[in-house]
Amino acid sequence: MTHQEQRLLSALAWMCAQYLEDRDGELDHQSMSAGERAVDLLVGYGLLAPSGRGGTWTQAGQDLLNAID
Repeated sequence: MTHQEQRLLSALAWMCAQYLEDRDGELDHQSMSAGERAVDLLVGYGLLAPSGRGGTWTQAGQDLLNAID
């Protein structure tokens, strides 16, 4: 992954964590098309494991969220 991809994915991951994450730490896109696309992209990069209407953070996803740019 390039540095630019990492920066973009980090911003997307933080946006998803802020707006789609429930109290249990799972993401729920609520059938919103932008949320669906964001979740699909994060799943494609191995940052989320798909579940229901969203996903759960993988270790790589957690590492990305914890990384300091």
